[in-house]
This record gives sequence, C-alpha cells and structure tokens, in this order.
Amino acid sequence: MIDELRTTLARNEVLVEVLRRAAELDLPGWYLTAGCVFQTVWNVVTCRPPTEGIRDYDLFYFDGSDLS
Repeated sequence: MIDELRTTLARNEVLVEVLRRAAELDLPGWYLTAGCVFQTVWNVVTCRPPTEGIRDYDLFYFDGSDLS
C-alpha cells in the first residue's frame, strides 16, 4: 500500500520537487501538510491532472532553538 501511495504521489512533479527542495533545506522536524497530498491522490483516482486544484504546498517545521 505504501508503494502505491508513493507511485501515486510521484505523478505530481511539483510535489516531488517540493519534497526534494525541502530535504535540501535541512529544516528540523519538517513535514509536507496533507492538503496537497490528499488532492494529488484524489486527482489521480478521478483521472484528473495530478496538480489540478492545488494552490499551494505548505511545509511545517518546528525549531525549538528559535521560538520567535
């Protein structure tokens, strides 16, 4: 099932690029929020372009050394 999810998400080239760039930033405890993940899966399941309807790709992270 995880392999199927990875294959589905890989169809969204923007999402893949966001993940690649996020990894390069080396942010502490980062993750990509679920909206773009859910929408990508929904789009693929309903035979739409993988990026359709996705307006942004949000990264969240927590840096305990900077609480500003």
